[in-house]
Amino acid sequence: MAKKKDQSYSVGYKKPPRETQFKPGKSGNPKGRAKKPAGVADILWDELNSLVSIVTDGKRRKISLLRAILKQHANKAASGNSRSAILLLNELKFRDSQTGDNLGLLVQEFRAINARNVERGQAERDQNASS
Repeated sequence: MAKKKDQSYSVGYKKPPRETQFKPGKSGNPKGRAKKPAGVADILWDELNSLVSIVTDGKRRKISLLRAILKQHANKAASGNSRSAILLLNELKFRDSQTGDNLGLLVQEFRAINARNVERGQAERDQNASS
């Protein structure tokens, strides 16, 4: 049986029948959008960020797997393993080129500006002394 207020409701454009409308509190897509399948890079990143337990100085700590790998390579490089040293130094060189560290260029520019200012100051002092 239809209620009285339903009798005055007219079905039409942008007015679906009441029985087919979403119920209050229910979404039109309860499961949500499907997740994209994880790629190899995503899985590897998740694994490298997983926590592992290590013991340093008699204390147990949890650090990421990536940090543990880098720590092992740094220790091996410090003990004389040339492959680990090359790997770490190449990574540092790659990182520096990616960050755009222009410290050398900035220092040169600063020195040039400073030299111009010193010359200008010297010229002004010479003019004041001759006057």
